[in-house]
Amino acid sequence: MTPATGEDGGEESRMDPEGGDAAVRPEIALSWKRSALSGLRPDIVPDPRPDPDTDLSSRLMEAAAPVLDEVRREIADTGFGVLLADSECRIVARIVDGTHLNRLMSHAGAELGSRFGEDRVGTTALGTPMEVRRGVAIHGTEHYLEQFKLLSCYGHPIVHPVTRRVEGVLDMTSISDRANPLFGPFLARAANDIERRLLEGSRISQQRLVEAFQRQTAESRFAVAALGEDLQLSNRSAADLLDISDLATLEALAADLSPGQSRTLGVELASGSPVLVRAERVTGTSGTVFVLESSGRRIVPRGGEPASLWNRTRATLTRLRDSAGAVAVTGEAGSGRSTAVRDLTGDRSASVLDATDIALDGLENWVQRLQRIVQTSPDVLALEEVQLLPEALLPVVAKLIDTSHPRVILTSAPVETVPAPTAGLIARCPGRVTLPPLRRVTGDIGEIARAVLESVDPGLRLSPSAVDALAACEWPGNLAELRVVLEAAAGARTSDRIRDTDLPATHRGSRRIARLGGRERAERQAIVDALVAASGNKARAAAALGISRSTLYVRMKALEIR
Repeated sequence: MTPATGEDGGEESRMDPEGGDAAVRPEIALSWKRSALSGLRPDIVPDPRPDPDTDLSSRLMEAAAPVLDEVRREIADTGFGVLLADSECRIVARIVDGTHLNRLMSHAGAELGSRFGEDRVGTTALGTPMEVRRGVAIHGTEHYLEQFKLLSCYGHPIVHPVTRRVEGVLDMTSISDRANPLFGPFLARAANDIERRLLEGSRISQQRLVEAFQRQTAESRFAVAALGEDLQLSNRSAADLLDISDLATLEALAADLSPGQSRTLGVELASGSPVLVRAERVTGTSGTVFVLESSGRRIVPRGGEPASLWNRTRATLTRLRDSAGAVAVTGEAGSGRSTAVRDLTGDRSASVLDATDIALDGLENWVQRLQRIVQTSPDVLALEEVQLLPEALLPVVAKLIDTSHPRVILTSAPVETVPAPTAGLIARCPGRVTLPPLRRVTGDIGEIARAVLESVDPGLRLSPSAVDALAACEWPGNLAELRVVLEAAAGARTSDRIRDTDLPATHRGSRRIARLGGRERAERQAIVDALVAASGNKARAAAALGISRSTLYVRMKALEIR
């Protein structure tokens, strides 16, 4: 790939969708690469069927309607076309002047409800601006798919002034090999008008949410809360009852409610209090009002265990602390194995020996230290990182496990990753607990982060936006990584509450991920686990999941897996 100078004076990559030598602007080359990774080929014809869930009466459409009416008048007799796509890159408005252009755009599948993301149709002035969050011109042959190469267009994203989310994209199209240079300023002005109307609509939406909250508060003797895009309300009872992590739970409860729809569910709050929550989506807003009533009983699954994996793990540690016999604590690096040892030890005397010290001190010195510890007869002997012990030492440790004193606690990497002899040693322990990786317990991230934050800087609190951002992160370093992130946020804060903007840029996450439904969250976790098991090799991960590599790329993009 040889650099070339583009029309803007910068370097261009020399590549085309078929791997040829045509000079291409860098942003187009990157878009082609993303298109190829999504499993597209230049000669394919995408599925033209519209998405049945396309909302043609959304807040975006309400804000855009007067602007599009003006656009329709301004492009009359010009032979141009204008498309509006929503945040999922589905076409929600279509204005075309000219029979020939109308026929070409219909042939290309540019109909209401059609999906035009890069993962579906490659490089276009709808999907590409959505990806790069700025205006982009796409000249005829720069389109990835052959069926678009007779058209040239310019796309401009519509960004909400408050949330900074991309709400949609405006596109202007013509039959030409070059996009008209006037497209850019024309669309930028139209997009700015829509953004201004979105802001005005947000204010009206907030007002409606406040009114719904006030009505419910006046009519109810229970705890009442309201959550909107940029608004959080609660009466005194709700303020006393709800924790930061509870707000994330309420948001998830309301994520798939339609306007005017309500549901009632039993929920256990972070404090352990069981409540009956009625959630009602307020028509004309993106917000929900919640009424919380004490249910008078502890809500647990049929098995009688706590509701979440995190709580089940904590309950297992509590049970094992009060039991006798050796315990094996397994989990990924940074998952809290040393903390679990301290929890299991309690106020009893303990000696800790780490197998990683063998590399520093030598095996002979390490064994001598073990002998001295056993002779002092502590209540607890903790052997950390036993997967690093040489096989010749395993019978010695096995003999210690079989004795009643001292009580032996082992820590290790996950059992499926350790050598078979070490796995056999772990199996000798009557008590075993597997610490879940943080990425599998993001539903409890508020509670977990609060506990870590208490040891970092007591008195600091986490905002709902921070909890959402943390819940959307991958956490390869688990609790150790979480501590580093919270320490950085504590140093960057400007008040006693940590917000998402206080978090390191790498951990501000995506609110969309935090709001995934149960099925999508489970699918996302399965893909993440497969990628981890395959050490990032996407071909092996796809094979393990039983899907094609192109399907894996598409789902990774849709579920924001990086």
